[in-house]
Amino acid sequence: MRRIWLAVLLAFSFSFTDAAAQTAQAWSIQGSGLSVRLTGVDNEELGFGSGGEFQVRYTPGAFSFGVGVQSTQHELTLAGTSTTVLFRFNGFFFEPRYVIALGSDRVAPYLSARFMSIGATAQVLGDERETQGSAISGGGGLLIRLASRVNLDLGVTAGVHYCDEVGVGGGAVLEASQSVSPCA
Repeated sequence: MRRIWLAVLLAFSFSFTDAAAQTAQAWSIQGSGLSVRLTGVDNEELGFGSGGEFQVRYTPGAFSFGVGVQSTQHELTLAGTSTTVLFRFNGFFFEPRYVIALGSDRVAPYLSARFMSIGATAQVLGDERETQGSAISGGGGLLIRLASRVNLDLGVTAGVHYCDEVGVGGGAVLEASQSVSPCA
């Protein structure tokens, strides 16, 4: 079923013209700094965690497709103690994106979705627990062309995740990244 949807998306994307604010090259690499707020967590002190991602993106037109890895870390000090719990979320993702052409060759908004396989690790007092799950999110952002092969990408996504032992939760991701097309 996944292959069918991927084939439909790829075929559909070739029917659109290039979006000017994306890099002019078909392939690019992207590094991002992330700030992630977990929801569905009982303790409000968990707050935002930080991390990063790396992805490779293929851009045949207004639609583009990225695959990559993401990692974030969150800390929580247990109330009334000096004990700190460290949470890590690592995963692989697939991210289709559609750039909305507004006539500018420098700036363009986009819509995106992210499908992720995620692993969560909680570490407290040397004891580590792991669980696996998945996540899906949607969002958007703004691509700003800095040079013919360099973009600044400012984005926000929100979604839900499911981990085997944790259950259903959610999150919001703030992203600032730079993409570079290594090929001329």
